Amino acid sequence: MMDDDIPQEELTEVLCPVCNEKLYYIQMMTDIAFERQILIQTYFCKKCLYKKNQVVQMNRGEPLRESLLIRNMDDLRTIIYRSPETRIYIPEIDAEISPGETSSGEVTTVEGVITRTWERMFSAMEGFDGTEEEYERAKRKMETIISWNFFPFTLIMEDPSGTSRIQSSRAIIEKIDQEEI
Repeated sequence: MMDDDIPQEELTEVLCPVCNEKLYYIQMMTDIAFERQILIQTYFCKKCLYKKNQVVQMNRGEPLRESLLIRNMDDLRTIIYRSPETRIYIPEIDAEISPGETSSGEVTTVEGVITRTWERMFSAMEGFDGTEEEYERAKRKMETIISWNFFPFTLIMEDPSGTSRIQSSRAIIEKIDQEEI
């Protein structure tokens, strides 16, 4: 890497939300697997070490739906790349993780997705849209999955950017219309 390729920091007029000092800014364009070209933007404070990152997708693919039947414990180790726009479903328990304003992409496993679904749906009872009876039924199913005694179940990802991937030769990939998402 040449010195010209190293991102340069700039002092901004933006104030740190923690200590009120001026923030520095760095941006860098790079290529990564799946996302292709991305822009990384970082604001940071040299005084209190506050840092805020944002990754912006520069390229998009066609909207995709990917699904994988999780048959056993080994399938829980399947690697997943989820773009910031991806919605995840587990139809057997009526679970859904929708992208939010601050969603970021991640590389994880099926087990990681299940664990986060459990945390989001039931740890604080936030985000559950249904009756108390439906909540209790979903919670029992989710407890069965999180104890790894519930097979098979299906993991479905819908991504308008077309960049998410389930790293399995058994994954089913379908192109879909934007309206389907």
